[in-house]
Amino acid sequence: MGQLDHVKDKVVKMLAGGEPQTSIAGQVGVNQSTVSRFANEEEAIKTIEEEKLKLVEVLPDAVANVKLLVEGMKDVPEDDVKKLGLCYKASTDVLKATNVFPSPQYGYNIYNDNSQTNTVISPAFQVFLDFQASNGEKMVEDSDSINQSS
Repeated sequence: MGQLDHVKDKVVKMLAGGEPQTSIAGQVGVNQSTVSRFANEEEAIKTIEEEKLKLVEVLPDAVANVKLLVEGMKDVPEDDVKKLGLCYKASTDVLKATNVFPSPQYGYNIYNDNSQTNTVISPAFQVFLDFQASNGEKMVEDSDSINQSS
């Protein structure tokens, strides 16, 4: 395997993990435009989607961690900041990598096509919603509808 193939593989894995392109470029020593070019190759797109679907499997655990953290926040000693910080970071990293956590660089789970009235949900996020629905959990309240009528 050549040097370029090794760099490309590393870039694709980092993209699949949710790393921003500019961060990846700095870490592997290439221009952001090179990372972008790698990201837009058909094989890379397929690999990134496959890796994201693997991350969907751990979403319930990440959601549970965040839920426990938030619910138990009042009971955690303030001096245990390191433990809370590590737990929160691990959970949010999974949520960001699967585009569930709101973030400008990861905010393409749900978008509106302005030429139509359809709302599109990414396949990875749809798998998560289906999983939650199969467990009887309602992720979106009727009042949270994206396309509310005035």
